[in-house]
Amino acid sequence: MNSPYKALLKPLSVHVVNPRGMKRPIQTFPSVLGAARGLRAFQLNLAGHLQGLACGPIEEHSSLHEVIDARDDRQISEILHRVVHEEIPRVYGKYLDELRAFDVVLNRETRTLVISTEMKPHGAESVSWSFELRFPPARVRPVQKNRPKPTPGPEVLNDPRTAELSRIAHYFYPFGFPLDEDDDQEPEPAYQRTPEFLRWQDAWEKAMAWKEWKTFIRETRADFTGQDFRDATAPYHSACRCCCVYLKRPLPEGGQLITRVAGAVSILAPLYLVYVTTETLRPDKTWTRPQLTFAPSDEAKPYAEKLAQQIEKEFGYRPFPLELADVPLPNLRIGDKEHPTLLEALLATPDHLANLP
Repeated sequence: MNSPYKALLKPLSVHVVNPRGMKRPIQTFPSVLGAARGLRAFQLNLAGHLQGLACGPIEEHSSLHEVIDARDDRQISEILHRVVHEEIPRVYGKYLDELRAFDVVLNRETRTLVISTEMKPHGAESVSWSFELRFPPARVRPVQKNRPKPTPGPEVLNDPRTAELSRIAHYFYPFGFPLDEDDDQEPEPAYQRTPEFLRWQDAWEKAMAWKEWKTFIRETRADFTGQDFRDATAPYHSACRCCCVYLKRPLPEGGQLITRVAGAVSILAPLYLVYVTTETLRPDKTWTRPQLTFAPSDEAKPYAEKLAQQIEKEFGYRPFPLELADVPLPNLRIGDKEHPTLLEALLATPDHLANLP
């Protein structure tokens, strides 16, 4: 049985603004999925935020998934109040003037929420949206992205490799240029007019013309005869070219376990990464959230080893030192992300690595 809930009984004025004390027009909301901008990008990012998926520039997730497994109506009301009165204003307040409705229809059997919203974005007329969110079983709930990362110890921060890789990152990404200081009247953010950003763009242009990448893809596909092997590069979305081989295994209850053994080759430094993602295609054709690991299973290990050998043979690169992955790079700007890590700067964010085609 479907259960309807109202999170708002009267319109909620959103007073949160950016640090400079100004609202930002919804038309300036950053690009999502490489194409959508403005109001459409906001809609996509809001849905992803509520479901626990990183669609675009804002990676913090809401608590809405807790509604699915809530014990009673009182607990559901508390969760919805927190989402609508605290989390949405905190994350999106500088783009919103008012939340006018936020209705939720819960179907526990299918683990879905149908959201109906009405809001007044800053710089636009009132809009209404409805969308369905499907949540995986409780054991693979979305992980909150706003948990603080552990600070690497002195042995990592003092590692000579840390200084060298940080130097490379600073060569390709501008220092400063915080998101809240972007000028909405300019055709492009100020950081895109820096020498560092131009170097990053030039690196991508060269990487897209790599002859060795074409050779690598051709020879690796021949080595994986009988397997589905693809070029999974998303140009200009990260700092690496990607590929993956697909391993599919039917499950007793129906559906399939999909394992992707992936390789990511940095376009900025002579480094690469081989990793594995797994997700389940359920009998009803819905998917679980992809799980990323850097430790291949027994099934995936031969493919991971072969992929690493092929990358080293063609490019002469060395594996990215995972013990340095979380080294912070304070005040560097990568697109709409500030304060990245070495892994995010020289390869990609974990979310980008996990979300393969």
